[in-house]
Amino acid sequence: MRKLKPSFQKLVNENRHEILEDKKVMEKIEEKIEARQEQAIKMKTK
Repeated sequence: MRKLKPSFQKLVNENRHEILEDKKVMEKIEEKIEARQEQAIKMKTK
């Protein structure tokens, strides 16, 4: 991999960090949605 300018490397690292944070948030939201769907299915079967 080519050496990037330090300022550009900093931007890349910040973006990578933000993307990882966003992925964590998305996973939490997906888990909540799945849990609600499971609850809805349980309610329908009662």
